[in-house]
Amino acid sequence: MTTSSDPRDRCRELREEFWRGVGEPGESRGPLGDVDEPSLWPDGISAYRQVTTAHAGVVTTDGLSNPGSAGAPALGLELYVESVELTDTDPDAGRWLVAALEECAGAVAGAAPSVADALAEHELLSLEVSGAGAPSDWVSDGRLGVILGIRLPGRSTGYDVDGVRVDALSVTPLRPDELAVIAEEGPRGRQRVAEALASSGWYSYADAERPSVL
Repeated sequence: MTTSSDPRDRCRELREEFWRGVGEPGESRGPLGDVDEPSLWPDGISAYRQVTTAHAGVVTTDGLSNPGSAGAPALGLELYVESVELTDTDPDAGRWLVAALEECAGAVAGAAPSVADALAEHELLSLEVSGAGAPSDWVSDGRLGVILGIRLPGRSTGYDVDGVRVDALSVTPLRPDELAVIAEEGPRGRQRVAEALASSGWYSYADAERPSVL
């Protein structure tokens, strides 16, 4: 339960409460790379946290939703990627996933005015990032596709801060043929890929060994 009268503290406390409902959050840290454009974040500083769950690891943005000048969450979302590769046993295994997350954070922060409208209209968003460090069979023409917002059954999709919704959006890498469907079909393609990931049991989980679901 939050007790602070400071909007920034309330955002942080509610974010902590949300992730404690998922697993055990670690300490906040800076980015691994230099692609997330911290100047575009509400505080001008970018931060991330590892969350350890019973079966996988999560890396999440930590502050994209911090309050702006009006005191309400500026962007109204946090991004996260989840994978068995993101564990303490082999910290390098999931670096490509963290790199993708950080690129997505930079893109979303830079497009803040239009992101909320796009989510309200489509529910799912897709991006292309550089694919730095990603397995070669995930990258096409030097780009890695990702889809934002696939829901995991049983997990809350966000939380409220002073009456403003903060969405916790998953970042899921796409195989080249899945990205091609989205490029060709647009919103319907995103929905088709998301439904295929769900029906195959992958949902929002990321894994270098995941086969194409199409």
